[in-house]
Amino acid sequence: MTFGEDSRSLDRDAPDEASALKARKACSGLKVVEERLSIVTDGEMDFGAVGMFSGVSEQSPEPIPDGPLWNAIVLLQRCSPAVPSSIWQRDIIESLWSSFHDRMPGLHFMPDKQTFSTPQPILLASILYCSSSRGPPDVLEIAPQFFTVLCNAIAQLSIPSSEIGTPRESTVSQEEWAFQTVLGIVLAGLLTEGNIKETGNWIAIGYRLMLDYCPAHVDDTSREWRKLFSGIQIVDLEHSSIYLSCPVIPIEAPLPILRMSPLDQLYKLSRMMHTGLSHFTGRRLPTIWSCFQESSLSYHGSATSFTAIDGILIKDWAKQLDDWLQEFKGKMTEPDDQSSKLVLRQYVLHRLLVLSIYHPARSGNLWAHSITSNEQEELLLSARATLKLHQHDDSIWANWDLIMITWAALIVLQGLQGGVGEIDDMRNIRLHLDILKQKNEPKPSLCDKLIARLEDSLQDISTPDFTYVQPGHPTVMDPTFDYSWQLFDQVNLQQIQFPG
Repeated sequence: MTFGEDSRSLDRDAPDEASALKARKACSGLKVVEERLSIVTDGEMDFGAVGMFSGVSEQSPEPIPDGPLWNAIVLLQRCSPAVPSSIWQRDIIESLWSSFHDRMPGLHFMPDKQTFSTPQPILLASILYCSSSRGPPDVLEIAPQFFTVLCNAIAQLSIPSSEIGTPRESTVSQEEWAFQTVLGIVLAGLLTEGNIKETGNWIAIGYRLMLDYCPAHVDDTSREWRKLFSGIQIVDLEHSSIYLSCPVIPIEAPLPILRMSPLDQLYKLSRMMHTGLSHFTGRRLPTIWSCFQESSLSYHGSATSFTAIDGILIKDWAKQLDDWLQEFKGKMTEPDDQSSKLVLRQYVLHRLLVLSIYHPARSGNLWAHSITSNEQEELLLSARATLKLHQHDDSIWANWDLIMITWAALIVLQGLQGGVGEIDDMRNIRLHLDILKQKNEPKPSLCDKLIARLEDSLQDISTPDFTYVQPGHPTVMDPTFDYSWQLFDQVNLQQIQFPG
């Protein structure tokens, strides 16, 4: 489901060249964060002002509150008195700050360069948690402590007159405080979506801050509020899709300054997702996340009726997604560049999402009596394409992407269990499992949950039966054949070339 920013450079006394070089290298910030839902550009983000660490003694084991960064650290310390004091050592903080750029992928919805001369507490807490949770083993050990700091800091936004929940006019404007705070929430959301249900509450707080502090007019010196709105909307939609809950952020921003062009690629994808999720919310349908909380892929309760209106909406969603792929695929110049990979990845993942809503809505899994063999075939075809994404794209990291690919693996395993597996299925499943195991995350992590669920299902597979041959799909649609049962145009998947 991708951060960068535009930015205002603030005038300051320039330190010597060596200090400036060190600060630029240490505080370069995000180059690219989630690749999801859009095109990543080559922008670069500078989170630090030159001389950010100036005035701090090299030998000091504790941060000294004599600069903007350390002012924010002091506030974080106050709201989390129970965490070990050792995590606030100057060398630890500086190391986490300087390594953030290398450890965090970029945000495609906000790729332009940003400069933060006065980092605000929640953005800083998100950066420290992100950097520690993606660091080497010795750093990974303290990531849970920084997660506690992050949660406590965000909670301060709901406490009247709290230090973190109130902009300090003496150091930064209200607009700047709000922008950085919401950006910190977006980053926190990307790191926790799906895995932490309370992420939805954070999103709601971030949206409230945007409405309260977004300026009525912007100019060349203003922050990228429209892109920030797109970012929080993406996190909201992805998180909501995992739980099949109603999105918090409206598809049309209430403030004109936040509205995107209706022709924008991100806007089009978000709009169809928002419409679909809003329709199916509150139907007590099984969710994607529920399969990672249960011991088996079984759905309990009575059948949910699937109405004619549901059918019309789901088919329209599928058609819009097919049209979206064709529109933006036609604008690709190089089929193997990062932009092309992102478009194809989003199509494949969103396609599986649509089918995952459609089939549970008809009250069934892969082997339910209410699903025809043709519908079963379409679901398996989409799941296999999703599982192959690792072969096509080695930059996949986001929670939503990993959850959807693991969900696809579970569907393919159902096919293997039922005797409709293909030769490459087990190899692709184990490739995904190996990639999950290589993720360096604090325990217990999202990947731990995905791995446990996948390994549990793998135990039910003894000797897969590969005697079944998947029906071939001609590259040219046969006009004499009835394709009315299909939600999607199958040719779109055939045109996606996976290496190997």
